[in-house]
Amino acid sequence: MKSHATGSSTYRSLAQQQAEVDRVLEIESLPRLETLCDSAKDLSAKIKFDQDDQGRIRFHGKISGKVSLGCHRCEGFVERQLASAFVAVIAFDEDRAQQWQKEGLTTEVIVVQGPNLDLAELIEDEFLLALPERVCLDESCENMPAMFYGVGDGPSDLAEEEPEAERRFPFAGLKQAMDDAGGKH
Repeated sequence: MKSHATGSSTYRSLAQQQAEVDRVLEIESLPRLETLCDSAKDLSAKIKFDQDDQGRIRFHGKISGKVSLGCHRCEGFVERQLASAFVAVIAFDEDRAQQWQKEGLTTEVIVVQGPNLDLAELIEDEFLLALPERVCLDESCENMPAMFYGVGDGPSDLAEEEPEAERRFPFAGLKQAMDDAGGKH
């Protein structure tokens, strides 16, 4: 059954009907994701609601889309394809969620605020979980700031350009002192 679930649909009624929800979303409908992305396109979700053997409300589905994320390493924007499949059960309070986990439920438990469907929040949570830990995977990214640590072809090669007389050797006299001390005993 295809459903155009609205805010007045309940999770329980969707599960009883074994409803399927297909949505194409705009980034503006996902405010938390919007704050993390420069742009997004082709955001879509397909979710099926049903009940497990214990009568718990379960949803499973897939999300996909392209987002442009700011890279903290190269300070540029990188386009990434997001895709994720998920399965979870819905609990209406924390106590119930903890009880199910103590009983050995291995499926992820999502605690919702009320009985009415908040589809945008469910989908947004899945998109946020699908975001990569590292945005830029290119080690030789042309936008990455240069980092030089002493030796190499960077600005800190100044140490190599110092004349030998101006370089400091803090332990240079230590060997001589040890030899002198060792020879006297």
